Formats: sequence, C-alpha cells, structure tokens
Amino acid sequence: MIDQETQPEGTPGTPAPAAPAGGPASGGGAGSGGSGGSGVPAAVWQVRVRTKLDDLYQQLSGLETRAAANPARVAALRAQLSGVESVLGRSGVVEWLRGGKLEYAWQSIHSVERAMVELRTPEELLGLLPAYQAAAAQFLKADDKVLTDFDASADAAAPVRFQAKVRALLLRYHSASDEFHESVRRLRNRMLGLSVFALVAEALMVLVQWRSRDVQLLKPPTDAAGVPAWRLLFFVLIAGALGAFISALPSMITSRSGGLPYKLPFQQGLLKLAIGPLVAVVGIMLVIGGLVETTVNSTAALLGVAIVFGAGQQAVTAFADRRASELLAPVTKS
Repeated sequence: MIDQETQPEGTPGTPAPAAPAGGPASGGGAGSGGSGGSGVPAAVWQVRVRTKLDDLYQQLSGLETRAAANPARVAALRAQLSGVESVLGRSGVVEWLRGGKLEYAWQSIHSVERAMVELRTPEELLGLLPAYQAAAAQFLKADDKVLTDFDASADAAAPVRFQAKVRALLLRYHSASDEFHESVRRLRNRMLGLSVFALVAEALMVLVQWRSRDVQLLKPPTDAAGVPAWRLLFFVLIAGALGAFISALPSMITSRSGGLPYKLPFQQGLLKLAIGPLVAVVGIMLVIGGLVETTVNSTAALLGVAIVFGAGQQAVTAFADRRASELLAPVTKS
C-alpha cells in the first residue's frame, strides 16, 4: 500500500462548520459513547474521520442527557457511527485510488449530522445556522435559495419547518461537497496515471535504444561520437526533467491546496517532471530532423536545447493546472 503518512486522500466532509455539527474542531475523546478505536490513524483522511467521529459521539452524549431526548434514536445514530470505524484500517492501492471507504465514511457521517437536526431545539439550530451557512457557501452559489431562505423570527415560530430547512441546507451542502471531493480525486488519479505512463514510456525508450544499435533516436554531436546512443538519450531525459523542474518551480511554490490532503500541487509537479523529458526528446528530434531552424553541434548545446524544450512542458500540462485551479477555487477563496 502507498505510505499512509503521505497518502493524499480526500475528506468529503471538509471544510465543515466549527459548530457542533461541523468540522473536526472539537475532536477530543469519544465521550460516553466511546469510539471503540485505539491509537491515532496514520492516513490523513482517517485522522479527520476519527476526529469527526469523536466529536459526534460527544454531541450525541450531550443530546442523550436531555429530559426530552429520544434514547432509541440516539442509540441508532451511535450504532451508525460505529459502523464507520470498521473502515479505519489499512487498505490496498486500488481502494486508495477509488476512495470507496472514504466515501462510505463521510456519507455516513453526513447522514448522522442531518439526523441530529431533529434532536436539537430551534434555539440551538439558530445558533448553529451561521456556521452551516458559512460552510455551505464555499460550495453553493450565493443566491441559492436553500442557503438564503431563513428568517429568525419566522423560523422560531415554526420549529418543524425550520428543522426541514436546515436539513435541506445540510443535504445540499453535503452533496456539493462530496461531488467536489470526488472530482478532485478523479483529477489526482488522472494526473498520477499520466505521470506513471510518461515515466514508463521514458524507461522503455532508454531500454529500446540500449537494445537497438541500428536505430538512433538522437544523432550524437561531433564531440560525443563515441557515446552510446542510450546514454546520450538518458542525459537528454535528465536535462528535460531539469528544465521542467525550473519552469514548474514558481507554480509549485505558489499553488494552494485549499487545506485538502489530496496534495494536488505535488501531483501537478510530478506530472510536469514526467512530461518534461518526453517533450525534450520530441523537440530535439524535430531539431535534428531539420523541422526547426537551429543546429546542435556540441553535447552542451544538445543538453541546453533539451532543458529549453523540457521547460516547454508548461504548454502541455497547462490543462491540468487550469482544471486544478477551477476545482480548488471554492475552497481557496478568502
């Protein structure tokens, strides 16, 4: 399995409100409900789920002590949360890519959060409403009716209707948040797949060039006539990666991940480093073939051209940068 300490898994429930039904701001112990787990999970998404579970257990314990509480309903919600704990363990690479356990964990937590609305008083919901709206505003349009259709005085006079409106808000917010995280995870998987494909293609190019002495992908300069073709190709790939690294450095430093554990900036940088060498080889082949009006008479010039073409990977990977910026816009805005 991929190292779980750096596992860039998503958290469909974040960012959540700092209020009791929100994000993992108050994840201490599990209260009298107990979480049943021991130790701290290694994966980022599991840590957030564990903290969120502890927070909800505490809230359920508080709701259970009320005179008008529904013990059977609280027990059912606590049992639903206990089912989430079964997914907080090690899993394979396929599961890490698909995110099935993650989706089950957060959608179960969301379901419990919405169900807890009926256990709260109208006064509590009025206090929590700003936190709900602030969290939902990151994923919903500002003029969305489910976000704005609240009136303190009218809502306090109709508690049942008020509860329904709050549940509708949470449902829309949770659905939009889950869809957002799924889109980010798909983008991460695509970039990772393209990076692996590019690296495999480069390794195969070097291997084929090493085995084939009749065909040379790159014509050696005059000062490298005795250098094996595969070794020259290898150094060109390295120079292309260097050019890609130089051109990608500013965007990698300034990129923002929106507080998500998917590490999209890292995946973007990996994609650039993987694509850069391929662009360098293609560019030099065009130069050697005479399609570009320039000459390469020395090894230094050859590697210099490779660096320039490697830096040109930005034109190829710009689509991934644009897509990442579009997806992260809701959670990186101030």
